[in-house]
Amino acid sequence: MRKLLILTVFLAIVAVAGSYICYASQDSDEQTSTVTLIIAPTCNLGIVNNDASKTITRDSTAESAFSEGYVEFDADKPTLIVNSNKKWKLSVKSTDFTGPYSKEITDLQLKDLSGVHVKNGFDDYQSLSKGDQDIAMHDGGVKGEAHPLQYKVLLDWEKDIPGTYEANVTYTLSTLGS
Repeated sequence: MRKLLILTVFLAIVAVAGSYICYASQDSDEQTSTVTLIIAPTCNLGIVNNDASKTITRDSTAESAFSEGYVEFDADKPTLIVNSNKKWKLSVKSTDFTGPYSKEITDLQLKDLSGVHVKNGFDDYQSLSKGDQDIAMHDGGVKGEAHPLQYKVLLDWEKDIPGTYEANVTYTLSTLGS
């Protein structure tokens, strides 16, 4: 019986020591890392075919343009490409014409051919001004949204004397809200 008791004690000691050795050989430690990315409101405005030019020659095209009271420029010149990560607006303004006479700024008209997020009647020709006019806006982000535009210049037989007339048109893409 004594041998059994000694054997039982011995086995208990071995079991405790083995368990201690087993636990002692395992160790772990944890740390955490926080990844923070702060994204500011961001937008990008691209422009393709930014310069538009038209020559009215002395032939039936000039007579027709003056009779109709306007000349249309090529469609898609320019085309604006809108990228924004939040609510945005696209606006336009123009300088006065330079040229042989002070042509009215309102003679320069613009329309947005895209049909996407167009505002304030710019899906048809609207006269431009020196102040910002909203062409398009949207309540969310967009990627690569194309806005092909087209210019039209009003003509007047009595006022539009021969010469070169130029106006600089500025497009601005802005994010909105906080």
